[in-house]
Amino acid sequence: MHKRQALTGFFAAAALVAGVAVSATGGGGGAPDEPSPQTVAANAVDESKWPSPTPERGLTKGLSLPVEKYLVGYTDVVQWQRAQRDLWVSCMARFGFEKFNPPIPGINPPAEFNDANMSRRYGASDATQAAEYGYHLPPEHMDEPPTWEPAAGPEDAVFLGDGPELSGGTYKGVTVPEGGCRGEAERQLGHLAQGENASKANASSMTESLQRPAVQNVFARWAACMKTKGYTFDDPYKPAGSFNLSAPMASTEEIEVATADVACKGETGLISAWYAEETAIQKQQIAAKKTSLDAELAERNTVKAAAQRVISEGSDK
Repeated sequence: MHKRQALTGFFAAAALVAGVAVSATGGGGGAPDEPSPQTVAANAVDESKWPSPTPERGLTKGLSLPVEKYLVGYTDVVQWQRAQRDLWVSCMARFGFEKFNPPIPGINPPAEFNDANMSRRYGASDATQAAEYGYHLPPEHMDEPPTWEPAAGPEDAVFLGDGPELSGGTYKGVTVPEGGCRGEAERQLGHLAQGENASKANASSMTESLQRPAVQNVFARWAACMKTKGYTFDDPYKPAGSFNLSAPMASTEEIEVATADVACKGETGLISAWYAEETAIQKQQIAAKKTSLDAELAERNTVKAAAQRVISEGSDK
């Protein structure tokens, strides 16, 4: 993979898990009297539009699992990305790229951002969405995030620390950091990573919950409810799997099944029962791995603190 392709992946991918889209504002250019990229970033983001950490509608409204304390949130991601952007901009300015202007993190937030995928963790859970989209994701979840990369030539070379424009590791007589300005920022900030133990707990609690008698019993009640509506499924993950979700739109049949699915979940209390069992499992897992989980959290908090310092120092300039 080319270094520039790896860079676009940083912005285009879901930062760590669920998607963080950023606006592609381009690199460089602009009139001399324009505000600095740091000032623009500090004032351009409307945090009131950021996704809630818990679902705000449907049968999972307000639900949060214990392990989410150890998972990465949208605010964490945007703060880290903003600090990284500030470091990039400051470093590039040292080499004369005063208008180096990567996309502003958090300016185009996703509709949802939740590492536990609570809104769909237990299958379709929102009657309104089911009636309109079936098992398909709403359109705002389907758009490919915009991508960005530095301008080809000297800007790219200094940013990545590699290119014919550099001579002996220098640009116009100034030494370029190893890995360019991107590498320098990585060393200063560290990586905002999901902890291995947290990720395992997030996944294994779901697997274990499927074997719990209380969950099996509520599945049976849900299946009986679905049968009264003319559908034969033995678990709530199967209906979505019976349709082509890569199709542009949900079929009438898909919408009808999804609507019945969510209605039966409400009638049988499937999600509340399943959530209760998984919550109990996670509490046990967290108690057993608390030392490791707390260490992962402390490591992430160190990275967050570094990001906060960078942002604070930038706002004081």
